[in-house]
Amino acid sequence: MKKHTDLTRGSLGRHILQMTPPMVIGFFAMMVFNLSDAWFVSRLGTTSLAAIGFTFPPVMFFFSISMGIGIGTASCVSRAIGQGDHDRVAHITTYSLLLTLLVMGLLTMVGRFLMPSVLRTMGAGQDTFGPALGYMRIWLYFAPIVSLPMIGNNAIRSTGDTLRPGLIMASGAVLNIILDPIFIFGWKGFPAMGVPGAAIATGISRMLTLVLSLALLRYRYRMLTFLWTGWRKLIEAWRSVLFVAAPAAATNLLLPVTNGIIIRLIAGFGKEAVAATTASQRIETFAYMIPMAMGATLVPIIGQNWGAGRLDRVRGAWIRTNWYGITYASLCLVIALLFAPVVAVWFSQDPIVVRLITLYLRIILVGAVLLHSTVHTGFAFNAIGLPLHAAGLTAIRLFAFTLPLVWLGSQIAGLIGVYAGMAVSYVLSGAVALLWFSFVLKKKKSVGIEVFR
Repeated sequence: MKKHTDLTRGSLGRHILQMTPPMVIGFFAMMVFNLSDAWFVSRLGTTSLAAIGFTFPPVMFFFSISMGIGIGTASCVSRAIGQGDHDRVAHITTYSLLLTLLVMGLLTMVGRFLMPSVLRTMGAGQDTFGPALGYMRIWLYFAPIVSLPMIGNNAIRSTGDTLRPGLIMASGAVLNIILDPIFIFGWKGFPAMGVPGAAIATGISRMLTLVLSLALLRYRYRMLTFLWTGWRKLIEAWRSVLFVAAPAAATNLLLPVTNGIIIRLIAGFGKEAVAATTASQRIETFAYMIPMAMGATLVPIIGQNWGAGRLDRVRGAWIRTNWYGITYASLCLVIALLFAPVVAVWFSQDPIVVRLITLYLRIILVGAVLLHSTVHTGFAFNAIGLPLHAAGLTAIRLFAFTLPLVWLGSQIAGLIGVYAGMAVSYVLSGAVALLWFSFVLKKKKSVGIEVFR
């Protein structure tokens, strides 16, 4: 294995700020995949944009599983690096990829059977059901290919290398932008496929990221091995990864399920409301790119330091990313208050949709001031091997705050109340996250870090 970056030494602030820009490239690339699909499809009209909105929750379902395995992989690999166990690093990486292939293959078969019912349940109507189903049927063929690079890139980031995974994702995003108009509108002699064409473009682009990720794992970092080490090593690696991945995936699954419930509620306000929310969620995710990238650096930084027994640096990294996130979110709120209508017209010329996008951004970004504290704390809990704490934090956010407040808001103020309920839930969950992680660190300091490994 190529020598990793030692994150247990040196300035924490410098490590965070050096690792964040490459992570931003990767997150930006992921956002471009979603934004480019939404933007090109929006050229087909409000109905097509709404159809894409109904595909977002099921796609996020699959992403949630992959992200869970990726988080488990990164947590285990980074702690193994901190302990200096390079053989374990290679075994965990390789067996995590195999686990992902098996899980996603099974889910793909189940998904093709259940997808029509899922879309109907979310409220897809006669005009949006066909395009949405066409998109998902094609996308499901590529689901394993979409997932594997996520695992590989998480393993690479655990070494402290955030640049190359970012460039891999960027190359896929550029290819997706090139292919979207070709398959959606029928450029270069290809037939116009409409909404399903976006799924083909995404699938082909992800194939490129898969090849690049596997090549980097194999030839640069020697983290991909073809040596069979026996069933015991396989089961041990899967058990370690799944200990973190299962709760992480389960709680990640709550996000698309919750989003699906919210979309179903919003569908009652008309297809313009669904279209506006669809575009707004893409913009919102794009706005969160930098603090999300910064929070993701916590997994390798905290993981390595936890493995090395440096609790002081664990706390220091968490505090810094939270302050950075709060500052950035405040800046985004100011920008939204001033320029939200300008951004909205990029996604629709429908005045109703433009007005709703503007309202969404101005309301939601108020709550985002503390949302990033929730996300960063979840990363931190997973990095130190406390996935149930991260799961509990997500469950509190969604079930204790988001769903009740969204429903209550819809009853009081309609669609605006839905958006306000989401914003308030962000603030409350952020406050809980800050208090909870502080308490856990104090407890661990009093009894010793070795007890919790």
